[in-house]
Amino acid sequence: MSQLASALGEYKFDFASKVAGPGNYTKHWSNTYPPDPNADIIIYSEVSNLTYKRMSALSFLYVVYDPYDNVVAVQKLDSFKRSYEPNVVYYTLHPQSDWIEGVYKVRVVIYDKIDRDAFDDKITNDPFGIGNDPDKYKTFYETGANAEEMGVLLDLGNPVAQAVLNFRIDKSVTLYPPDRFLLHDVRFIDNSTERIMGERLKIEVKMDNNYKDDGNIKLAMLVDNAVVSTQEITVKGLSTSTVLFDAKAGKIGTFRLHFGADTPDMKYSNAELTFSIKNETDTTKLETTKISITGMNVNKEFVAIGSNVTVSVTALNNGKSGDKIITVYSNREPVGSAELNLQYLEEKTIEIPITLKTMGINKITVSDAPQLFRNVFVQEGEAGAAQGDTILSRLKESPLKVSMVFVFLVFATTLYYVRMKLKEEGNPAKIPAQTANDTPGKNRLSDLQKIITNKIKNMVKRRIRP
Repeated sequence: MSQLASALGEYKFDFASKVAGPGNYTKHWSNTYPPDPNADIIIYSEVSNLTYKRMSALSFLYVVYDPYDNVVAVQKLDSFKRSYEPNVVYYTLHPQSDWIEGVYKVRVVIYDKIDRDAFDDKITNDPFGIGNDPDKYKTFYETGANAEEMGVLLDLGNPVAQAVLNFRIDKSVTLYPPDRFLLHDVRFIDNSTERIMGERLKIEVKMDNNYKDDGNIKLAMLVDNAVVSTQEITVKGLSTSTVLFDAKAGKIGTFRLHFGADTPDMKYSNAELTFSIKNETDTTKLETTKISITGMNVNKEFVAIGSNVTVSVTALNNGKSGDKIITVYSNREPVGSAELNLQYLEEKTIEIPITLKTMGINKITVSDAPQLFRNVFVQEGEAGAAQGDTILSRLKESPLKVSMVFVFLVFATTLYYVRMKLKEEGNPAKIPAQTANDTPGKNRLSDLQKIITNKIKNMVKRRIRP
């Protein structure tokens, strides 16, 4: 970069692959681009310490020349700051398909648009300006949004610096950086490289896409050069994705885990690890038994009082081989138990018979898993007779259904009575004279509803009895 005689400030110009903010950009990997309109030639430009009384207004003029010194592109960008922050712009140029191969030149000229004489004359040396129009001066000093209206900006400005940058057009290169995809930081989810025979393994690895477009690749996980799992991965442009692989520890020994991809654009950093697989008895990883309940069920949901119910409980051991006592509860009262022995990673289902002696709904739970429960409805009479009942057999899925049917019958009967009553009241000849002893119609309907409800309850009780 060359500065003109009147140049002030500090300047930076560079080719970038992406820009995140002032001073925060990624340099282009080669400054060489294909003649492809999809390519981005980003020229990062930064000017600092060129403010005048806490204001800077700059124009950046870019002129692009081909290898024969003919102009192929022109662009002007402006930057205004009402602060001491640097002025940063980035010009994105798209090479055309007819551009010839060779070295291209970009000439950048910086113009300072602040008219310092006008600034001093109209702002600095005018002590009465603020008093005459405080709102206008408030805007000018706070944001500078009306700087042009205040007459302190030039149309183009005075050239203060210029720079020349070179880039190359080459048909043999691609749009993508050599590390378009970066695979890194592989690890087991629990960060342990000591594994146990038969164990289910979960492996995590991160993948960066260093280009603006989304990328699709096929990623393979290998153990000692043998493929054990593959995944089709899509990573959004300029972002990072976390990829999870599942595997099973199937052989004793020490192994190397690494990855491969179906693209030459993949690079690797900390993307392999060495791990060992041992027998349960040889490892120090398992210190205690870790048996957890993973499921439970009952074989009946409607039973007669005093009947037996079988509770099925499924448990899994993620720790050292050992025993566990499983206790079954009915409404928080213990009603049965059984002892379970499990090896490491063994899963087993046991059946625990219980007897229910409490009428109504019994909430069945098991120890250490209160979130797993089943409801069993206990009623009078023999289970066989109750289950043989046609109506109850249809409603045995849930006691809630019994209540819903009961409410529906009450509502339907009441509605039928009201309709019949309204028909009778519509015939004047059948309406008896009201006396002082008559109760209001609303009370009569309410009393009748109670009678009907009690009758239906008695009917339901008789249906339940054997």
